[in-house]
Amino acid sequence: MVNEEIMDVVIGRTVGFCSGVQRAIQGVQERLGKRRGLYCLGEFIHNPEVIESLEGLGMIVVQDIDAIPDRGGIIIRTHGLPRETLKRAREKNLETFDFTCPRVKKTHHLVTRLTDEGYHIAIIGNPAHPEVRALHSLVREHARIIEKPGEVEALKLKEPVAVVVQTTFNPEIFNRILIEIVTRLKRTLVCNTLCEETIRRQREAIALAREVDFMVVVGGRNSSNTRTLFKRVQELVSAVHIEKAKELEPEWFREARRVGIVSGASTPVDEVRRVHEYLLRLPDQGALKER
Repeated sequence: MVNEEIMDVVIGRTVGFCSGVQRAIQGVQERLGKRRGLYCLGEFIHNPEVIESLEGLGMIVVQDIDAIPDRGGIIIRTHGLPRETLKRAREKNLETFDFTCPRVKKTHHLVTRLTDEGYHIAIIGNPAHPEVRALHSLVREHARIIEKPGEVEALKLKEPVAVVVQTTFNPEIFNRILIEIVTRLKRTLVCNTLCEETIRRQREAIALAREVDFMVVVGGRNSSNTRTLFKRVQELVSAVHIEKAKELEPEWFREARRVGIVSGASTPVDEVRRVHEYLLRLPDQGALKER
């Protein structure tokens, strides 16, 4: 039985799509309205519901660029694509529709320029993440990827080194790695390429986690920014990470008096509303309190 006292439900100040994801989805929807059968190499964004919706409009998801017919159309996802993949797209005469996040694109231009200026590049991020893979491909022989503290010494970075970071990376881990770099190397240029919107969400989520006794984090399980959000609030309060409201279980809220809801940057605001509506349908729940 869910607790019989009134439970407050508080939605974080910033939920739903970030500006980069919103721009990309609107752009793809417009393109698919004019031309069905556009291909996307890998997940367009890290949200199954959104991908399913776009597939319904005619987007075709493939895992290999050679699965796309010559002279077909390819959608470049928000994380960008490796240089080698773009080269192959040109060889196949594919029409490209580029929806790389502007912040990610800015980092692409930055590392290219810094490499031309003689810098070696330290990319802080997850080497398996598509954003990092695309970035690394631009400066492969001049770059090293660092994911965890303790890896810096073994990489033997060359000076001068310029540091960039995956836009959705955990800022605390970024800072710990950064300290290791600057204490070992004298000629270091630090470029903070963390996404401002992602950082704002994390700050708001942490503040909310300190005011509630349970948190619901809504977003794709393979979404880097959502997983980071979950890890950060979980350090402060009991929490669950779900993709959809239908995953919620009443017993999770047995002892809850105040519940917070936050979302990743690729989570539709409608899914956040469904989570909120579910919580309000639990026995004796109070009204939504907007932050």
